[in-house]
Amino acid sequence: MTAFSVTLQRRALAGVLLTVVMWGANVVLLKALLGSTNAETINVGRFLVAGSVLMALSVRAHGWPRWDAKTWLAVAVVGFVGNTLFQAFFLTAIRANPAGVGGLVTGIVPVLVLPLGLLLGQKVTGRQAAGVAVAFAGLLGLLAVTLQPGAHVTLGGLVWVLAAAGAWASYTLFNRPLTAQLGALPFVAFSLLLGCLPYLLWAVPKLHDLNQLAPLTVLGILISALGANVLAYLAWANGANILGAARTAVWNSLAPAVALILSAAVLHERLAGAVWIAAGVILLGAALANWPEQKVRAQEAVVSPPP
Repeated sequence: MTAFSVTLQRRALAGVLLTVVMWGANVVLLKALLGSTNAETINVGRFLVAGSVLMALSVRAHGWPRWDAKTWLAVAVVGFVGNTLFQAFFLTAIRANPAGVGGLVTGIVPVLVLPLGLLLGQKVTGRQAAGVAVAFAGLLGLLAVTLQPGAHVTLGGLVWVLAAAGAWASYTLFNRPLTAQLGALPFVAFSLLLGCLPYLLWAVPKLHDLNQLAPLTVLGILISALGANVLAYLAWANGANILGAARTAVWNSLAPAVALILSAAVLHERLAGAVWIAAGVILLGAALANWPEQKVRAQEAVVSPPP
């Protein structure tokens, strides 16, 4: 790995930590936005803003892609999983759950990435397997909470969390070879634009009248798109480049913790102690699964940032 100065490393780490805060805060922001408009309007706005900015940055830095038809199709299909499916499931999960629980999606992803990777012939270390086992125990605890009468967390809501995590885990696995082949920014930009097209076709008839949206709602959509999908991505990619993918990935587990804390402080969500404990166990397992092994290769780390 190229040696970077201490100053550059500190700036990269600051960017990664800021990214984690933005991702956690984004869950709370989306929950608040769902109180003033529907998921389709939010997602279409985020797709158009973030996709346009990322594509412009990609073309400026790398030029227009000269991919063959097979590559374009692969980018579109993987983008469909990571954008149309994930975003539809993610916003539904946030709407169906307290924001703190919906934010656990990113903590659950490593629990699903590693077992799915086994099916594709990828190796899993003992530490990663232990992390998955710990996180799975936390999931079982969260499932037990849903069985309690009057619980704020329902079985149906938890299913949407798992569906969103499953979609992002699948996207994570299949985007790695494409990212290595095509470059991170071109892949992310064009997979977003192509992958969201089915969602746009489905969502456009359901859009709310933009003229009737409150200015704060429009501002919130812009902040979500530019913050969580553009600035956070660039800071995360810079962190992975300077600090290494494995060292960067371990910070992923803090985003759900930020969402839990902000949901209580900003939205005044009051979750049962059992939910906090189960969430803590899930995040502990996710951190263990992401913890960098000695001589770990960058392409083996779970590094794909959540949008």
